[in-house]
Amino acid sequence: MKSESGHMKVLGNFGKLVESVSADANYNPSNQKITKAALPTQDTAATAAVEDVANKNAPYKTAIQERAEAFEVLPARARQVRNVAKASGASEAALANLETPLRKLAGVRASAKPKPDPNAGPDAPVDPQHSASQMSFDNRLGSFRSFVALVKELPSYNPNEADLKVTALEAYADDLDAKNNVVITTGVALTQARTLRDQLLYTNADSVVNNALLVKAYVKGAFGASSPLYKQIKGLEFGRKN
Repeated sequence: MKSESGHMKVLGNFGKLVESVSADANYNPSNQKITKAALPTQDTAATAAVEDVANKNAPYKTAIQERAEAFEVLPARARQVRNVAKASGASEAALANLETPLRKLAGVRASAKPKPDPNAGPDAPVDPQHSASQMSFDNRLGSFRSFVALVKELPSYNPNEADLKVTALEAYADDLDAKNNVVITTGVALTQARTLRDQLLYTNADSVVNNALLVKAYVKGAFGASSPLYKQIKGLEFGRKN
């Protein structure tokens, strides 16, 4: 995987290439993809695509962090509700019914769940923990909604604490759902932005890298390897994405 600095290096070298050939009066290829008119347009589009990845990464990272913080307190809050339900006089059978979703919310992992990396770059994997067994965010949310539904059926459960009332628990579940959906939405947008960037820089037939190599080939063929223009651009590197 090419790093963010790697993408910027490709862009920077392409900009230098465009400047060099644009300033040469004799540069006049027949291939319309690498003409003086076409290259600056391609440079602008590729630059915008790289910048868009960074722009899409920022809200995604924020969404990841906000979701993590919201879900982090979920097990403790559920245990608190269970204790209040017990104190309210709920039957042993009713309390036993709460234990299944409660255990899923408490979930035991074979290894510690890594926290979101605030320094992760735009090319870090999108939501790598999404499918992690019962502790995936979707499953935890489902378990909590099941838990709240059971609590709602307890005749004795009517706490005075506003944050423990069923309406507050349902609102909390809705907030978790909303935060999870923001991660999904921003993650899709980031993935799409990365795909477009990679297409424009590396994978399209007329990508920045491919066209840069065509420019080099044209200059070398038309003016020679010892020409001033070729000497000016031959050292510019255009590596493909790994």
